[in-house]
Amino acid sequence: MIKFFIFFLLSIVTQIGFSQVENFTYSIKNLKVNTKYSDFGPAFFGPNRLVFASSKLNKKLNHSKKNINFNNRRETPKYDLFKGFIDLDGEINYDKKILNNYTTKYNESNVSFSPDLKQVYFTQNNVKQGKYIKDKSNWINLKIYRADISTNGEWKNIISLPFNNDNYSCGHPSLSEDGRILFFTSDMPGGFGKSDIYWVTINANGTFGEPQNLGAHVNSTARENFPYVDGNILYFSSDRNNSLGGLDIYNIAMDEINSEPHNLGSNINSPYDDFGFIINREKKIGYFSSNRPEGKGEDDIYFFSQKIKEPECIQHVSGIIYDDNTKLPLEKATIAIFSHDFIMISSYQVDDNGKYSFNLACRDNYSLKAIKNGYIKTEKDIFFHKNQLDQKIDLYLKPIKKPIEEKIAITNDTKPEKPIKEKEIPVEKEVSLFKYNHVGNEILNLKPIYFDLDEYYITEESFDEITKAFRILRDNPQIIIEVDSHTDCRASDSYNLHLSTLRAKEVVKHLIKMGIPAYRLKAKGFGETQLVNHCRDGVHCTEAEHLQNRRTEFLIIKK
Repeated sequence: MIKFFIFFLLSIVTQIGFSQVENFTYSIKNLKVNTKYSDFGPAFFGPNRLVFASSKLNKKLNHSKKNINFNNRRETPKYDLFKGFIDLDGEINYDKKILNNYTTKYNESNVSFSPDLKQVYFTQNNVKQGKYIKDKSNWINLKIYRADISTNGEWKNIISLPFNNDNYSCGHPSLSEDGRILFFTSDMPGGFGKSDIYWVTINANGTFGEPQNLGAHVNSTARENFPYVDGNILYFSSDRNNSLGGLDIYNIAMDEINSEPHNLGSNINSPYDDFGFIINREKKIGYFSSNRPEGKGEDDIYFFSQKIKEPECIQHVSGIIYDDNTKLPLEKATIAIFSHDFIMISSYQVDDNGKYSFNLACRDNYSLKAIKNGYIKTEKDIFFHKNQLDQKIDLYLKPIKKPIEEKIAITNDTKPEKPIKEKEIPVEKEVSLFKYNHVGNEILNLKPIYFDLDEYYITEESFDEITKAFRILRDNPQIIIEVDSHTDCRASDSYNLHLSTLRAKEVVKHLIKMGIPAYRLKAKGFGETQLVNHCRDGVHCTEAEHLQNRRTEFLIIKK
């Protein structure tokens, strides 16, 4: 009954994808960010950042359960959380310690963020009023905590989850994609093995339901740890009988009643502990941790890329372009196909019968665009359906209506109207599209796009200005701009340069999604090299003054 209920619940709250859990291979590499100490527990923080735990700053041992080995009790160093940027090769650059007055005093790791990145769940030693709490066996257990993330990156309103207990551990939190279910590990009484995977619902008001064991189809008499949910696939680690040694990484399709856990195989698992698997299924890349001896330290973080074993699926799209008035095929119209991220894949001129056809990979959605002089262009989205690999889509182009010239016959009886005096014609004040910034460069006459501290996502307040920039570029197709982004003086020069580049790219990405061609947009980050006020290194400034420097402007390259 429990197993059926789990499947029913997950079919509601998860995005159902392919349940192919066996048809992948993995290539892996050890990351440069690893040290001779313990580095583990990666978690995605938005599309370009990663948070992980490390003991590189704290070598002193404490008498507690190690976060990665729930029931292998031994003395371990103190772990802190770090965050860094993911580069094109999967490396973690510009990593720095997450500074939070509460959490950094204790041993924390294994985080999971809400979909809007405004809340975080993390594992930490059992602490009350600044002191470690030990169980009856004199060991410090683990608890799951939740915190709100403020705009300046601070973790606040930290609470211990209501199902935590002083006498057993709860840890390794992992949220479902919609943020409504929390998966976690616990050695609470009544489980199937040394530690089991549980789930609990999160209500709209932030309260929690009653934790439930995932059942014997996932849990065994051994250790099950580190749950991670990707769509309908649950990944976890276990040292059950069929592991290659130590903890191995497994997955299971939760939308298939008869699905069984599948070992990811020897190209990712080793005879040692392999755990903490996360994946970006769109990019088919991810990370996991391992203490295999060829690493740099006690635990290392590994990057992997995932490849599909099975032959590539092909979908066929074809159709005819018609004149919407005559319903006859249009010759010499241009048809173009675009990927889901607005990159043109192919275009050509149709034949005299107006026919077109494309063979496309099954993994993405696409869009069609038909163009012909004298007609209004037409666009159509193509949505991939695994049960419909041959789609016929006809497009209809409407002719552009020509303006009708009105001719007025003048007779002897026609009297000319009294001419309107010039001063009687209301004149609307014209607002210039351009202005000059503080260094004399010509920019679009818009308010700057401002960013929160240490962030590069577009705030709700900035969408209006981006929309205005889109309208100007749409109505003036000759304009080419450079999106220039800046930071305040806090953090290192190299970190700020990287962050400002991400901010510029984020604005460009929004404009491309709105329909501005990529060749008309350039992105450039300046870091803290062009401050607009006195707020330099070592100068005390208010948050409002720092905000003036975290700006993005639209520099005119061509008009």
